[in-house]
Amino acid sequence: MAQQRHKGFTLIELMITVVVLGVLAALALPSFQSILEGRRLVGAADDLYSNIQYARSEAIKRNETIRVQVTTGTNWCFGIDDDTGAVCDCNASACEVDGVLKNVTSATYTGIQMSASAGGVIEFNPRQGMPEPPNDQGFTFRVGAAGRTKTVNVNAIGLVTVN
Repeated sequence: MAQQRHKGFTLIELMITVVVLGVLAALALPSFQSILEGRRLVGAADDLYSNIQYARSEAIKRNETIRVQVTTGTNWCFGIDDDTGAVCDCNASACEVDGVLKNVTSATYTGIQMSASAGGVIEFNPRQGMPEPPNDQGFTFRVGAAGRTKTVNVNAIGLVTVN
């Protein structure tokens, strides 16, 4: 009588495979957390950069002063506003351009901190898109997490860079 061969996995083989996969996942998790923190850091810096660029271009395009309001610290936020003379409160979602909300808060990028070298308000003049009041050193914002930082600079003529 011929013996039949069964196809498939035994329960022990399946359990060993699951244990090996679990150990590999446990080893990869800390590295994955570091990648996520790095992406949040880059995302926050790029978001600040693009919003400052947007404010500058809107000031030139609309021929009116556009303000970037930045609040620093662990509960940081920034917003763009087109209301002349009024300071918007980015924590209260009060910054808007033409009725469109232009706010970003620390809740969007958890674990990220922000600091500024010079005041938290940049106003771009409509004629040349230069920051007001004139500041020879420009404006520097540091965005950081877990010992790593990105720097967003606005120089005296309004050029915005990320390092």
